Amino acid sequence: MGILSRMIRPKAAMGGSPYIEQMLMSIYGGMSSSSGISVNSDSAMRQMTVYACVKILSQSIAQMPCHLMEDYNGLKNKANNHNIYRILHDQPNVWQTAPEFWGMAVAHISLRGDFIAFKPQTGGKIQSLLPISPNRIREIKQNTDYRLTYKIVLNDGDIKEFSQDQIFHIRGLTLDGISGVNPIEHARESIGMALASEKFLSKWFGKGMHPGAILKHPLTLSAQAHSNIKKNFKEKYAGLGNSHDFMVLDEGMGIEFPPIKLVDAQFLELNKLTQAQIAGIFRVPLMLLQAGDNPTTFASAEQFMLAFVTHALTPIVVNIEKAIYRDLLTKEEQNRYYAKFSMAGLLRGDMATRFAAYQTGINACFLSPNDVRILEDLNPYDGGDSYETRTSTVKQDNSVKDTGTNPEQNKGSGK
Repeated sequence: MGILSRMIRPKAAMGGSPYIEQMLMSIYGGMSSSSGISVNSDSAMRQMTVYACVKILSQSIAQMPCHLMEDYNGLKNKANNHNIYRILHDQPNVWQTAPEFWGMAVAHISLRGDFIAFKPQTGGKIQSLLPISPNRIREIKQNTDYRLTYKIVLNDGDIKEFSQDQIFHIRGLTLDGISGVNPIEHARESIGMALASEKFLSKWFGKGMHPGAILKHPLTLSAQAHSNIKKNFKEKYAGLGNSHDFMVLDEGMGIEFPPIKLVDAQFLELNKLTQAQIAGIFRVPLMLLQAGDNPTTFASAEQFMLAFVTHALTPIVVNIEKAIYRDLLTKEEQNRYYAKFSMAGLLRGDMATRFAAYQTGINACFLSPNDVRILEDLNPYDGGDSYETRTSTVKQDNSVKDTGTNPEQNKGSGK
């Protein structure tokens, strides 16, 4: 049985730390928080804010096409003929598309701190990228020569060591330079509090007794009397149409309307706090989560999106690009090739902004019409490769025209 057939395929449950003790705690319940809720990377995804943040980051990166670029004699072009161009841009392996692959990579980093893939090679050329479930990473150790070795559990249960040359590794925030920090582990108190609040609310609604009104009668009533009073009050006062009718009570009866205890316990404020804290971990604006009290204006929405691209997406993109440079290119190729995510893909659904940017580029003479047509998947046309301003503005000649007279002679003449 070959190595590729024995490699564990990625599963929906992503797990684990590269160290065995942390991995076991993550798989079997995770670390307990002060709220009494055990939090690991899988249980954290059941909290809606965590799920939404991871989904937003994954889908944002997934819609950016990744190109392998060639820089040759100062000219930069897409390296379409390189063997890993298709792997990065279209299909990394036989069952995943590039958007699925990069989206999963971001999800792994967001929930585990690391994304690891095996890179099978033939004749020194990488054939595909096979993602490895984090649950299968047993250890990442550094050797005496400072290179890394990965201990990975295969499909048949055997543990095999892989050299750094066989692995594609993207780290998130790292403290030791070897493995990424698990964000969920460090934020388990906030996430645990959010999970505990959701659990309490679910039980409160599911099992609690929450009458809208309490009728008090001075006498002991029979079962039939109970039923008659309940039926009469429902017929007379239930429903929005009867909300302003007079209520008449006889026989010394009284009525009470219990207050909403959840407001008194400030559950709404608590949920807002944990939501903001979790969104801050992933650098996702509350606007994208459909959360927050303050209404979003057009100007503030633009600034929020700019901050999201600058502080959340760009660091992830640059991190992946440099990991590709390190792990997927040879020393000779690193002098000529580099990976580049096209962040213009974020504007694919915003035609007005996209076309305004194109117009600016053409008028500034660093884009030609044919450059723009290629970006829009349109065929070029003759004469569209020139870099010149294409505005309708005609510059007027404001210089003094020769009228046959000397301007100095006209001074003081009123002409």
